[in-house]
Amino acid sequence: MIIILLSITIITIFKKYNNNQSNFSNKTILSSVNKDDFEIKNFQIDKKQLHLHLENKDNNSQIIRTYDIKSGKLSSEIIIK
Repeated sequence: MIIILLSITIITIFKKYNNNQSNFSNKTILSSVNKDDFEIKNFQIDKKQLHLHLENKDNNSQIIRTYDIKSGKLSSEIIIK
């Protein structure tokens, strides 16, 4: 009886952890990021938005751009300096 309960517990634990594995294979192509002009300093992902902290390589100006994750379109831009 103990062996049966122990095996059921082990099977339940394995099923729980196998169900939590996610496959993140979605790709988002950002509409207006040029790798030659900007360097990505930091990024943050919220529920439906991607925030990028960019630095212009030419004049060292810093920009925070917010993109919609599903469409990849630029939704806002803040120039820091």
